[in-house]
Amino acid sequence: MPKMLDLIDRVEYQSHKKQAADLLPHIKDAVFEAEDLLDELDYDALKWKVECSKNLGLDQLRDTCLEFYESVRSNDYIRKVNRIQKNLDHVHKQSMEMGLHQAPLKFDKSVRPETTSYFNCEEKMISREKEMKELVGKLGVHSRKRGRTESKARMTELHVFSIVGMGGVGKTTMAQHICKDTNVKNHFGAKNIIWTCVSDDFDIKRLTKDIVEGLGGDASSNSLEVLMGKLEGCVKSKKFLLVLDDMWDDILKDDGVEWKRFCAPLKNGVEGSRILVTTRSPEVAKIVGPMNNYELKGLKDGVFLEFFKFCAFGSKTLGNNRESLERIGEIIVPKLKGSPLAAKTIGRLLRMDLSTTHWGNIMESELWRLEQTETDILPALRLSYMYLPQKLKRCFSICAMFPKDYKFAKDFLADIWIALGYVESAQEASMCFDALANR
Repeated sequence: MPKMLDLIDRVEYQSHKKQAADLLPHIKDAVFEAEDLLDELDYDALKWKVECSKNLGLDQLRDTCLEFYESVRSNDYIRKVNRIQKNLDHVHKQSMEMGLHQAPLKFDKSVRPETTSYFNCEEKMISREKEMKELVGKLGVHSRKRGRTESKARMTELHVFSIVGMGGVGKTTMAQHICKDTNVKNHFGAKNIIWTCVSDDFDIKRLTKDIVEGLGGDASSNSLEVLMGKLEGCVKSKKFLLVLDDMWDDILKDDGVEWKRFCAPLKNGVEGSRILVTTRSPEVAKIVGPMNNYELKGLKDGVFLEFFKFCAFGSKTLGNNRESLERIGEIIVPKLKGSPLAAKTIGRLLRMDLSTTHWGNIMESELWRLEQTETDILPALRLSYMYLPQKLKRCFSICAMFPKDYKFAKDFLADIWIALGYVESAQEASMCFDALANR
């Protein structure tokens, strides 16, 4: 069973491929049926303990034991065990033939494309002036006054700021705009602004190479010691802005030791240098900069509606049809929860056919029924699900039984999780609830 649970994790990371997506429900069915069988055995064991605690006579205890023994040696039970084992063997063999049992527990680069500091014209339409101003201020950027000289002193503390928010809310876009801001460029120097995409693999050697190259240094060595020495030299006498985009929970292992190791050579920079991190995880934000987190939320209603209209209509001019389409759009907009990426995804699908029939079909469809590209909202959100530990995936799956916008109470979910055996105690259930809420 541990092997099969590990297999489910690996196949889920490959579920953007048809073969893996087709096989996944069969693996889960086989595993869940096996778990049900083990639950039955746990019940019998518990029943035996209860009987023993009653101080019954030997004859009564023997009857209970014989009842269990007769049930497990019956032909029906043996056939059931053999069938379950056969199913497990079958799906495991299929997964091995496809090479899925060795699939890495990492994002496929085709699903999670590398980000850059460049943005397209669509993203300029999002009104984030207030958030932008606040974040630029947190980076210590100011309008340079005449006659003012900048300090070249070595920094006493490496300041790290985090933009935290759900997938598709616009964290990367905000970071891109910060990098292109004129005041930011003047403050740090255009050549001292470095962008690197972290993703779920916090590889110090790769990241150090990226930064050295970004600062114009020689990153040809494969020795981490040499590379860190070069990075230390590259940042000396420089006030830099380093953007670490899309950082995941990989840095949480070993209590953030790898993160501290990564930051060590960067402390050789000039006072005023900054690191800007974008992440979905509040836990990551706490590790990298406990006091400097900025939560980026969905766009406000009025702004979001205008952005959605731009995504859906573009620059096209419509006749009498537009009013009818806008009414349908106003019903769709609340479902998107202010997410710019959701507006782009649905807007692109709507723009393909500007008829009320097509728009009505989109309005009535569930998001997961709509065909989407790798960079749309559903794949972006699926990544957050795939990164959940197996226990949290199980707990989260129960939420699908309830209607949209249902408000979950911790104690209510805890009772269900404990009853199903997903967690063992109220304390563990509380921790799982908090972990899901934080994500």
